[in-house]
Amino acid sequence: MFKKIIFTTLIVLYALYGNAQKSLNDYKYIIIPNAFEFSKSDDQYQLNSLTKFLFNKYGYKAYSIDELSEDLKKDRCLALTADVSNDEGGMFKTKLEIILKDCYNEEIMRSKIGESRIKEFKKAYHEALRDAFETFQNLDYKYEGKGVANNMSKPEPQIDEKPMQSAKVVSQTTPKKEEITKEVEAPRNLGAEIYYAQSILNGYQLVNSEPRIVMILLKSSAKEVFIVKDKNAIVFKKDGQWIYSENDEKTTTEKVLNIKF
Repeated sequence: MFKKIIFTTLIVLYALYGNAQKSLNDYKYIIIPNAFEFSKSDDQYQLNSLTKFLFNKYGYKAYSIDELSEDLKKDRCLALTADVSNDEGGMFKTKLEIILKDCYNEEIMRSKIGESRIKEFKKAYHEALRDAFETFQNLDYKYEGKGVANNMSKPEPQIDEKPMQSAKVVSQTTPKKEEITKEVEAPRNLGAEIYYAQSILNGYQLVNSEPRIVMILLKSSAKEVFIVKDKNAIVFKKDGQWIYSENDEKTTTEKVLNIKF
């Protein structure tokens, strides 16, 4: 009976790690944020720097959020974003867990819980992080060139739950071209950040660095002129710049957009 329980447990663990490994192989990069959720400042205790170093050491391609590669700037779904959690920590132990999420904020994998009994915070965090990294050290990671962007069966990236206008986002890569209802936030401070244009059926969706969908651009019959989904607005190119023009039936306002196609 005991042998049967051990055998069943091994089968389950193998399946879990096998699925995680297969999922990891679908992603080309790991993005390291400037600060983790529990941190009080950027790179506190140099934990973010150490996370990036260890991922690169064990054969992954890790970038900080401020130094993304060109292909990653165009398609954030090529990467997983790393987070480190200390929710399991106690009074006498420092415990850290590494969590990887895709561009839809869906969890792909968790490491084992790394532990340390060192009392000094920085040394304790570093020891616990290195212990947790044994999970990734022992995986035979190899990027297979699939990526979420090229093998999508998921909905579009998650969007903040704020007062928004309803819009239907149609995924270009969905086999049956099904329409997926998404809430798209009305444009605001449009010129303040870079927006990445991701191709969809009959147009593009503009995604910011979170990533969050900002607006949907639908193709028109005119060259370099797009209709903004569910808005009395268009986006067009003028003198080498993309212009957002909206008419509220009283006035017309224009703003410059920094769009990367």
